[in-house]
Amino acid sequence: MLKQPTKGDIWGGLSASAVILPQATAFGIALWAPYSQTPAMGAMAGLITAIALCFFSGLSRGTTGMVSSPTGPTMVLVAGALASLSSRGFSGTELFINIALMLFLSGFIQILIGLSNGGRLIKFIPYPVVAGFMTGSAILMIHSQGVMLDLLSMHSQALNIIWQKAYWIPWLTTLVTFLAMSFLPRIIPAIPGTVSGLISGTLTFHLLNKFNTFQYPAEWVVGRLPDITSIQFITPTLLNQTPWLIILPISFTLAVLSSLDSLLTSVVADVATSDRHNAKRELTGQGIGQMFAALLGGIAGAGTTGATIVAIKSGGRIWAAIFSALTFILIIVVLGPVAALLPISVLAGIIFHVAIMGMLERDILLWLKNPRNRMDATTALLVTGVTVTYDLMIAVAIGLVLAIFQFVRAQILSPVVHRRSTIAQHPSLRRRNTEHRSLLKKHAENILIYELKGNLFFGTVDKLFEEFNSDLQRPVQIILDMARVHQVDLTAVKMLQQMADRLHKVNGELIFTNVRKGKGLNKKVAKTLRKISPHHSGNYPVRTFIDADEAIEYAENKLLETLGKELNISERIDLANTELCHGLDSDTLKTLQSNMKNISLKSGDILFRANDVATELYVVLEGEIDILLPFGKHRYKRLAKFGPGAFFGEIVFLKPGPRTADAKAIKDTELLMLDGNAFEKLKEQNPQAAIELILRLGKELSERLRWSDTELRRLSD
Repeated sequence: MLKQPTKGDIWGGLSASAVILPQATAFGIALWAPYSQTPAMGAMAGLITAIALCFFSGLSRGTTGMVSSPTGPTMVLVAGALASLSSRGFSGTELFINIALMLFLSGFIQILIGLSNGGRLIKFIPYPVVAGFMTGSAILMIHSQGVMLDLLSMHSQALNIIWQKAYWIPWLTTLVTFLAMSFLPRIIPAIPGTVSGLISGTLTFHLLNKFNTFQYPAEWVVGRLPDITSIQFITPTLLNQTPWLIILPISFTLAVLSSLDSLLTSVVADVATSDRHNAKRELTGQGIGQMFAALLGGIAGAGTTGATIVAIKSGGRIWAAIFSALTFILIIVVLGPVAALLPISVLAGIIFHVAIMGMLERDILLWLKNPRNRMDATTALLVTGVTVTYDLMIAVAIGLVLAIFQFVRAQILSPVVHRRSTIAQHPSLRRRNTEHRSLLKKHAENILIYELKGNLFFGTVDKLFEEFNSDLQRPVQIILDMARVHQVDLTAVKMLQQMADRLHKVNGELIFTNVRKGKGLNKKVAKTLRKISPHHSGNYPVRTFIDADEAIEYAENKLLETLGKELNISERIDLANTELCHGLDSDTLKTLQSNMKNISLKSGDILFRANDVATELYVVLEGEIDILLPFGKHRYKRLAKFGPGAFFGEIVFLKPGPRTADAKAIKDTELLMLDGNAFEKLKEQNPQAAIELILRLGKELSERLRWSDTELRRLSD
């Protein structure tokens, strides 16, 4: 529900208007004065822009407290368009209408950017490009105002006025305005800098002329603003003469620039209001405002950070921009004659301050000193140089190309292998008997786990192949963990296929795990390989596993089979052949078994849950048990897998207490259980058997602690 206007909105709108007024009129005059438009008409164009942008941006409610007006970057871009059109012979009404058409198209494109959620993409323009463009724009603004002040002084000489008594007045007025904007806010923080500069510069100008007994030329002041009734809708009557090759690129660039400028201001407003802006609404409102400003003879603009902060600090929120627009309409209607007293040199001082203090990125020189930021500094300086010496649009394009090149270079230089390990450092979670563990440790180099990261694309293919090259020449199983991989392009897919081919020729195997759909590979890598190279489809299988542990377990099983070891994963095993009881004499084994209880589980049954208080020790005779750590709803992390011959539960057996995880049967399973009471009977019947059992449990615990320590070290890398 839309909130009603508050006193804060009124004061916020009035305060923001005081900040925007000098800037809007200054930019309007700076744009149109060189093309035979009177300063008053230029000032009116700036005010019209502020009214349209504030009104429609406020109605859109895209950003809380947002206030908009003509800005320095947009002024430089429109000034470049004016210069291009003027150099091709356009002048007067033709020039005016072509600029209006360009601004209208820019607003329309801005609406499309907003509706298509393009605001998200604009945020990805690198800061060095923005900094270079802003710095170049600032230099152009400073140069344009210097030229304008020279023209004012030259006009004095043309009137036969003593040069020494005339030329310095505009320059001194500009200097006073600049200094007042820089220092007075520190003394009187309640008054915005632009207001301080406007008042100080205007008073200085008129006092200097009064004491100098000098009648200044009419061109030194803005002049009376035209009546509001003089504003008319512009009709594009000369479209057949429109230079589209100039208009369209500048319209698009202006739309992107205005959107970026507005979104940056939106972020600042969010910080000040603890709110979140809606980029789609904001850009749509800004685009409509831009279109209306074009039809009414305005200039380009965007969200203005300084005025927005002033409005928010004064209590302005949703309605502040609307009241700011109403204030400007009131100024045009009531205070039009006052503009006759407003010196152009004061507005030049305001533009100097905006350019020097608000747009020049002085940190670029510091970036040059830091080797890490030197490439960023080079990009910014190149964009600045092209902006000043050639063309703003070309500068932005060059900056983006350099930024893309820098990004690709960084991706190429970044490592693609996060970690290389063997099953000695990263065994599977399946608990194996002593013999199998010893064999796997001895032949650990036959199973390699490569954890990849980043983007696998044409730029990183050679580096990846070099890292794998020595391992591809021997019969090993290589597991590629793709969990940290963001994207895989076609070049990388072909390279992975070549790796699989080379391993297959030497009786090795390439195994994939943690493959995410939508990153360039199908969840089954073999399916992707068949799509890109159908002739490879029937040569050999390419296996893909859901997680790394399944892949490692598969590789371990295959290695043990290659070494001639029977796994007996699905066969039932007697208690005498289990890891816990292997080698016990028949009497001890018989006594132990008589105190144990048979338990049968169906696939999916829960044996126990975390936090169950227990004392039981379990030995698996048939089937498989997963030990799962629950987290979140219906989510688990597998900690271990126990098959025939393995045992678990030794911690609560030795020290009764709560379980640390769940136990779930993943096949039909048969177990033997020994609880605390049964163990007490065993101690009475056969103390030697009880001691042997404790020793074996202690040995197993020490090995598992060593494994846990190794795993923690691996995960901390």
